[in-house]
Amino acid sequence: MRSARRLLRCSVVRTTASPGPPPPSGSIDTGTVSQFGGPDDDGVAPDEGLAFISDVMQAPHLFLPYQPSGTTGLARRLNPNVHYIAMRWDYAQTPHAMLLSEKALVRAVRTGIELTAFPAVWGPNENTGRIADISPGLMDDLGITTDDEVEVTFPYQDDLA
Repeated sequence: MRSARRLLRCSVVRTTASPGPPPPSGSIDTGTVSQFGGPDDDGVAPDEGLAFISDVMQAPHLFLPYQPSGTTGLARRLNPNVHYIAMRWDYAQTPHAMLLSEKALVRAVRTGIELTAFPAVWGPNENTGRIADISPGLMDDLGITTDDEVEVTFPYQDDLA
C-alpha cells in the first residue's frame, strides 16, 4: 500500500549521494523547513484559509475529498499525502496563476532525495527562520524532520516530459 501511495504522490524521484549539476530551471533557495496543513495540524485554526487558493476547485489535486469534521478552512482540508509547499512567494515575480500551474523541486540536503511539490500557500512566517513549510507526506518521503535543510527550486520543469 505504501509504495502505491508513493507512486501517486511523486512525479520525480531522484537520490544523490552528493549534489549534482544545477537543476534545469528556476531559482534556488536553501534553508530549514517544517510541516504544515492537513486535518491533524493543530498549528492552524480550524477556519484558516490559504493565501492564494480560495476554493478547492482552483487546485482540487491538493485537497481531501471531504472537509474534516470540526473545520471549515482550506488549510485543514489539504491532503497531507500530497506533496505541497508553502514559501514566502513574491507575487510580483510569481503571480497566483504561475503558482497554480508550476511545480517546485524540493531536495533534502541530508538525504539527497529530490521530489516535486505543488505550491499551496504563502508562508512560513519570517519569525520562524525557515524558508518553507511542506506537507507531512513530503517531509516523510524526503526522510527529514522539522528544521532539516532543503534546497527549493522554483519554477521547476523536469526534463522527463
